[in-house]
Amino acid sequence: MRHVLLHARAHLRDTSRMPVYWVPALLFPLVFFGLFGYTNATSLAKIGLGSEYVITPFLLFTTLNVTIVSLSAGVAADRENPWEQRLRVLPLPALSRFAGRLLYVLGFNLVSWIPLLLLAVFTTDLRLPPEQWPIWLGAVLLGAIPFGLLGMAIGYRFPPQGAMTVANILFMLLAFLGGLFVPVKQLPAAIRDVVVFLPTHEYQHLVLSIIGRADRIAAPTWTIGVLAAWTLLFAWLARMAFRRDEGVRYG
Repeated sequence: MRHVLLHARAHLRDTSRMPVYWVPALLFPLVFFGLFGYTNATSLAKIGLGSEYVITPFLLFTTLNVTIVSLSAGVAADRENPWEQRLRVLPLPALSRFAGRLLYVLGFNLVSWIPLLLLAVFTTDLRLPPEQWPIWLGAVLLGAIPFGLLGMAIGYRFPPQGAMTVANILFMLLAFLGGLFVPVKQLPAAIRDVVVFLPTHEYQHLVLSIIGRADRIAAPTWTIGVLAAWTLLFAWLARMAFRRDEGVRYG
Protein backbone atom coordinates (compact mmCIF):
# COMPACT_ATOMS: atom_id res chain seq x y z
CA MET A 1 0.00 0.00 0.00
CA ARG A 2 2.89 2.34 0.73
CA HIS A 3 4.18 2.00 -2.84
CA VAL A 4 0.70 2.67 -4.20
CA LEU A 5 0.44 5.92 -2.23
CA LEU A 6 3.94 6.99 -3.24
CA HIS A 7 3.16 6.35 -6.88
CA ALA A 8 -0.10 8.31 -6.63
CA ARG A 9 1.66 11.22 -4.92
CA ALA A 10 4.33 11.32 -7.61
CA HIS A 11 1.68 11.63 -10.31
CA LEU A 12 -0.10 14.32 -8.33
CA ARG A 13 3.07 16.38 -8.01
CA ASP A 14 3.78 15.97 -11.70
CA THR A 15 0.29 17.17 -12.61
CA SER A 16 0.48 20.17 -10.27
CA ARG A 17 3.44 21.46 -12.29
CA MET A 18 1.34 21.47 -15.48
CA PRO A 19 -1.44 24.08 -15.21
CA VAL A 20 -2.03 23.63 -18.95
CA TYR A 21 -3.54 20.27 -17.97
CA TRP A 22 -5.40 20.86 -14.72
CA VAL A 23 -6.80 24.34 -15.42
CA PRO A 24 -8.86 23.18 -18.44
CA ALA A 25 -9.92 20.10 -16.45
CA LEU A 26 -11.46 22.42 -13.85
CA LEU A 27 -12.97 24.94 -16.28
CA PHE A 28 -14.33 22.61 -18.96
CA PRO A 29 -17.18 21.20 -16.83
CA LEU A 30 -18.23 24.74 -15.88
CA VAL A 31 -18.40 25.90 -19.49
CA PHE A 32 -20.17 22.75 -20.63
CA PHE A 33 -22.72 22.99 -17.81
CA GLY A 34 -23.30 26.68 -18.47
CA LEU A 35 -24.00 26.01 -22.15
CA PHE A 36 -26.17 22.91 -21.86
CA GLY A 37 -26.94 21.95 -18.29
CA TYR A 38 -28.22 25.11 -16.66
CA THR A 39 -31.25 25.42 -18.96
CA ASN A 40 -32.23 21.81 -18.35
CA ALA A 41 -31.84 22.24 -14.59
CA THR A 42 -34.13 25.28 -14.69
CA SER A 43 -36.72 23.32 -16.66
CA LEU A 44 -36.66 20.48 -14.15
CA ALA A 45 -37.13 22.91 -11.26
CA LYS A 46 -40.38 24.12 -12.86
CA ILE A 47 -41.84 20.62 -12.67
CA GLY A 48 -40.59 19.99 -9.14
CA LEU A 49 -37.43 18.00 -9.84
CA GLY A 50 -33.97 18.77 -8.46
CA SER A 51 -30.95 19.57 -10.61
CA GLU A 52 -29.19 16.38 -9.49
CA TYR A 53 -30.90 14.71 -12.46
CA VAL A 54 -28.88 17.00 -14.76
CA ILE A 55 -25.70 17.32 -12.70
CA THR A 56 -25.14 13.56 -12.44
CA PRO A 57 -24.56 13.05 -16.21
CA PHE A 58 -22.18 16.03 -16.17
CA LEU A 59 -20.24 14.51 -13.28
CA LEU A 60 -20.05 11.22 -15.17
CA PHE A 61 -19.04 12.99 -18.38
CA THR A 62 -16.24 14.85 -16.59
CA THR A 63 -15.10 11.66 -14.87
CA LEU A 64 -15.03 9.68 -18.11
CA ASN A 65 -13.00 12.41 -19.78
CA VAL A 66 -10.34 12.18 -17.08
CA THR A 67 -10.32 8.41 -16.66
CA ILE A 68 -10.36 7.47 -20.34
CA VAL A 69 -8.89 10.30 -22.40
CA SER A 70 -6.49 11.98 -19.98
CA LEU A 71 -5.31 8.75 -18.39
CA SER A 72 -4.65 6.99 -21.69
CA ALA A 73 -2.73 10.01 -23.00
CA GLY A 74 -0.72 10.22 -19.78
CA VAL A 75 0.21 6.53 -19.82
CA ALA A 76 1.18 6.65 -23.50
CA ALA A 77 3.32 9.77 -22.93
CA ASP A 78 5.03 8.20 -19.90
CA ARG A 79 6.06 5.21 -22.01
CA GLU A 80 8.10 7.58 -24.20
CA ASN A 81 9.82 9.05 -21.15
CA PRO A 82 13.31 7.64 -20.35
CA TRP A 83 12.33 7.62 -16.67
CA GLU A 84 9.84 4.87 -17.46
CA GLN A 85 12.71 2.52 -18.26
CA ARG A 86 14.13 3.03 -14.78
CA LEU A 87 10.77 2.37 -13.15
CA ARG A 88 10.40 -0.89 -15.06
CA VAL A 89 13.60 -2.34 -13.59
CA LEU A 90 12.62 -1.58 -10.00
CA PRO A 91 11.40 -4.56 -7.91
CA LEU A 92 7.88 -3.15 -7.85
CA PRO A 93 4.81 -5.19 -8.88
CA ALA A 94 2.90 -3.90 -11.89
CA LEU A 95 -0.25 -4.00 -9.76
CA SER A 96 1.19 -1.35 -7.43
CA ARG A 97 1.80 0.97 -10.36
CA PHE A 98 -1.69 0.33 -11.75
CA ALA A 99 -3.29 0.97 -8.37
CA GLY A 100 -1.20 4.08 -7.73
CA ARG A 101 -2.10 5.64 -11.05
CA LEU A 102 -5.76 4.74 -10.61
CA LEU A 103 -5.80 6.22 -7.10
CA TYR A 104 -4.29 9.44 -8.43
CA VAL A 105 -6.92 9.67 -11.18
CA LEU A 106 -9.78 9.12 -8.75
CA GLY A 107 -8.39 11.82 -6.47
CA PHE A 108 -8.03 14.21 -9.39
CA ASN A 109 -11.66 13.54 -10.31
CA LEU A 110 -12.75 14.64 -6.84
CA VAL A 111 -10.93 17.95 -7.27
CA SER A 112 -12.30 18.48 -10.78
CA TRP A 113 -15.89 18.22 -9.49
CA ILE A 114 -15.56 21.07 -6.97
CA PRO A 115 -16.16 24.04 -9.34
CA LEU A 116 -19.10 22.29 -10.99
CA LEU A 117 -20.74 21.39 -7.69
CA LEU A 118 -20.27 24.90 -6.30
CA LEU A 119 -21.87 26.38 -9.42
CA ALA A 120 -24.76 23.93 -9.15
CA VAL A 121 -25.37 24.70 -5.47
CA PHE A 122 -25.53 28.46 -5.98
CA THR A 123 -27.34 28.64 -9.34
CA THR A 124 -29.70 25.63 -9.49
CA ASP A 125 -32.31 23.92 -7.36
CA LEU A 126 -30.28 21.00 -6.05
CA ARG A 127 -32.68 18.98 -3.90
CA LEU A 128 -30.46 16.11 -2.85
CA PRO A 129 -30.24 16.01 0.98
CA PRO A 130 -26.74 16.74 2.37
CA GLU A 131 -26.50 13.33 4.02
CA GLN A 132 -26.78 11.69 0.59
CA TRP A 133 -23.92 13.63 -0.97
CA PRO A 134 -21.18 11.20 0.19
CA ILE A 135 -23.18 8.29 -1.24
CA TRP A 136 -23.80 10.17 -4.50
CA LEU A 137 -20.20 11.22 -5.10
CA GLY A 138 -18.84 7.94 -3.76
CA ALA A 139 -20.90 6.02 -6.33
CA VAL A 140 -19.58 8.25 -9.12
CA LEU A 141 -16.04 7.69 -7.91
CA LEU A 142 -16.24 3.92 -7.52
CA GLY A 143 -18.05 3.56 -10.83
CA ALA A 144 -15.11 5.24 -12.57
CA ILE A 145 -12.72 2.36 -11.79
CA PRO A 146 -13.48 0.23 -14.87
CA PHE A 147 -13.05 3.25 -17.15
CA GLY A 148 -9.69 4.00 -15.54
CA LEU A 149 -8.61 0.46 -16.43
CA LEU A 150 -9.79 1.07 -20.00
CA GLY A 151 -7.71 4.24 -20.15
CA MET A 152 -4.62 2.34 -19.01
CA ALA A 153 -5.26 -0.40 -21.56
CA ILE A 154 -5.36 2.16 -24.36
CA GLY A 155 -2.29 4.01 -23.07
CA TYR A 156 -0.15 0.87 -22.88
CA ARG A 157 -1.33 -0.41 -26.26
CA PHE A 158 -0.98 2.67 -28.50
CA PRO A 159 1.57 5.47 -29.01
CA PRO A 160 0.63 8.93 -27.67
CA GLN A 161 -1.11 10.24 -30.79
CA GLY A 162 -2.91 6.98 -31.46
CA ALA A 163 -3.93 6.64 -27.81
CA MET A 164 -5.52 10.10 -27.82
CA THR A 165 -7.48 9.33 -30.99
CA VAL A 166 -8.72 5.92 -29.85
CA ALA A 167 -9.59 7.22 -26.37
CA ASN A 168 -11.59 10.16 -27.72
CA ILE A 169 -13.56 7.95 -30.09
CA LEU A 170 -14.41 5.42 -27.38
CA PHE A 171 -15.16 8.19 -24.87
CA MET A 172 -17.62 9.95 -27.18
CA LEU A 173 -19.30 6.70 -28.25
CA LEU A 174 -19.70 5.44 -24.70
CA ALA A 175 -20.96 8.81 -23.47
CA PHE A 176 -23.47 9.23 -26.31
CA LEU A 177 -24.78 5.66 -26.38
CA GLY A 178 -24.85 5.52 -22.58
CA GLY A 179 -27.35 8.38 -22.41
CA LEU A 180 -25.09 11.11 -21.04
CA PHE A 181 -25.84 13.51 -23.92
CA VAL A 182 -29.44 12.66 -24.73
CA PRO A 183 -31.98 10.44 -22.93
CA VAL A 184 -31.82 6.82 -24.03
CA LYS A 185 -35.49 6.91 -25.08
CA GLN A 186 -34.56 9.43 -27.79
CA LEU A 187 -32.06 7.05 -29.38
CA PRO A 188 -33.03 4.80 -32.32
CA ALA A 189 -34.89 1.64 -31.31
CA ALA A 190 -32.09 -0.64 -32.50
CA ILE A 191 -29.63 1.13 -30.20
CA ARG A 192 -31.98 1.17 -27.22
CA ASP A 193 -31.97 -2.64 -27.23
CA VAL A 194 -28.23 -2.82 -26.56
CA VAL A 195 -27.53 0.20 -24.35
CA VAL A 196 -28.40 -1.75 -21.20
CA PHE A 197 -25.25 -3.78 -21.81
CA LEU A 198 -23.00 -0.71 -22.01
CA PRO A 199 -20.95 0.27 -18.95
CA THR A 200 -21.80 3.98 -19.23
CA HIS A 201 -25.55 3.34 -19.23
CA GLU A 202 -25.37 1.11 -16.16
CA TYR A 203 -22.88 3.49 -14.53
CA GLN A 204 -25.40 6.33 -14.71
CA HIS A 205 -28.26 4.09 -13.65
CA LEU A 206 -26.30 2.83 -10.64
CA VAL A 207 -25.55 6.35 -9.41
CA LEU A 208 -29.14 7.56 -9.89
CA SER A 209 -30.56 4.42 -8.28
CA ILE A 210 -28.41 4.80 -5.19
CA ILE A 211 -29.79 8.27 -4.54
CA GLY A 212 -33.35 7.29 -5.49
CA ARG A 213 -33.44 9.24 -8.76
CA ALA A 214 -33.58 6.43 -11.35
CA ASP A 215 -36.38 6.54 -13.92
CA ARG A 216 -36.57 2.77 -14.21
CA ILE A 217 -36.35 0.10 -11.56
CA ALA A 218 -34.01 -2.75 -12.40
CA ALA A 219 -32.56 -5.49 -10.29
CA PRO A 220 -29.38 -4.17 -8.62
CA THR A 221 -27.69 -7.47 -9.42
CA TRP A 222 -28.04 -6.75 -13.14
CA THR A 223 -26.40 -3.32 -12.98
CA ILE A 224 -23.62 -4.46 -10.66
CA GLY A 225 -23.10 -7.61 -12.72
CA VAL A 226 -22.71 -5.66 -15.97
CA LEU A 227 -20.24 -3.22 -14.40
CA ALA A 228 -18.29 -6.08 -12.79
CA ALA A 229 -18.04 -7.88 -16.13
CA TRP A 230 -16.74 -4.75 -17.88
CA THR A 231 -14.30 -4.17 -15.02
CA LEU A 232 -12.84 -7.66 -15.43
CA LEU A 233 -12.61 -7.21 -19.19
CA PHE A 234 -10.87 -3.82 -18.97
CA ALA A 235 -8.52 -5.12 -16.27
CA TRP A 236 -7.57 -8.04 -18.50
CA LEU A 237 -7.01 -5.70 -21.48
CA ALA A 238 -4.86 -3.39 -19.36
CA ARG A 239 -2.77 -6.30 -18.09
CA MET A 240 -2.30 -7.73 -21.59
CA ALA A 241 -1.36 -4.32 -23.00
CA PHE A 242 1.16 -3.79 -20.19
CA ARG A 243 2.74 -7.20 -20.73
CA ARG A 244 2.87 -6.67 -24.50
CA ASP A 245 4.56 -3.30 -24.06
CA GLU A 246 7.01 -4.83 -21.62
CA GLY A 247 7.82 -7.63 -24.03
CA VAL A 248 8.31 -5.27 -26.99
CA ARG A 249 10.55 -2.86 -25.09
CA TYR A 250 12.50 -5.19 -22.85
CA GLY A 251 12.17 -8.60 -24.47
